[in-house]
Amino acid sequence: MNVLKKDQAQMMLQVIAAVLLFRFVLFEPLVQDLGLSKLHYFSFVIAIGFILYGGVLLYKIVLQEEFPDKNIEKSVEKAYYKYLGVNAVGIGISFFVASDIDRTYYFGFFLGLAAILYLYITQWRKILVFDNIVYSLIISFSFFILVLMDLMPSLQMNAEQNPEKQQLLNISLQICVLLWFLYFIKTILIDLKFMELDIKHKRKSLATIHGREIGAKRTTVLSLIPLVLIILFCVIHLNLTILIGYIGALVVLPYLFYLSKLWNAKTTEDFDRINNILNIIVWLTIFSIVVLYFNLK
Repeated sequence: MNVLKKDQAQMMLQVIAAVLLFRFVLFEPLVQDLGLSKLHYFSFVIAIGFILYGGVLLYKIVLQEEFPDKNIEKSVEKAYYKYLGVNAVGIGISFFVASDIDRTYYFGFFLGLAAILYLYITQWRKILVFDNIVYSLIISFSFFILVLMDLMPSLQMNAEQNPEKQQLLNISLQICVLLWFLYFIKTILIDLKFMELDIKHKRKSLATIHGREIGAKRTTVLSLIPLVLIILFCVIHLNLTILIGYIGALVVLPYLFYLSKLWNAKTTEDFDRINNILNIIVWLTIFSIVVLYFNLK
């Protein structure tokens, strides 16, 4: 369980790093008239934090109800009130942010995140594969919504006059999609890594149903999708020579090494090492945002 918490903590650090790099390294130096001022940006981060913390509280409540003999939450009733309060604060802040940039409908993204968290924790986390898809979307939600809220408002007003901003939006969204795919594969790897623990607690996953050997081969084939996306990205953006060089040397080569290790993985230790390799690839993908800044500058 401690190892799982370390995985979750690392993913949260990756999300924070990506959100900071997108805003302060890529967008702010290159783009005028961003959708979010600094106040709104930090309000956005705080709102996301409150909603995600509400999800953590709800997860503890659900676990306490599923395992009444364990002492996870002393008072489920008080925990529910705390969960509702934390969500209300997060959604309230998000409404302030959305209305202040005259895009009130963006408030729906935050409301949707809170709803998805509720459905995922109470129902969807028990649905095979779908739970992996939703969990990875929850992790990567902050990337997508920040890119849209920072770049879309001015683009909607002056789309034809901002080809550079349109290009930046497209590239940023492509990076976000790649990160989502990597997190999706990471959730499947974690299932393979903790297969024995899931069997012990009678939790179903693809790993517990088909075993690690089949799971390793299937995940390797699935892992080809991000590789194809990376190659397509490089072909589409041939003019970004610095970024393509970085991706080729520090993303593609480690990814090929990851694929070779994953194909033959069988034990918990194997999947632990492969998960660490994928973590490094995610970090290197996130730092490509810095390289993109230097290339575009």
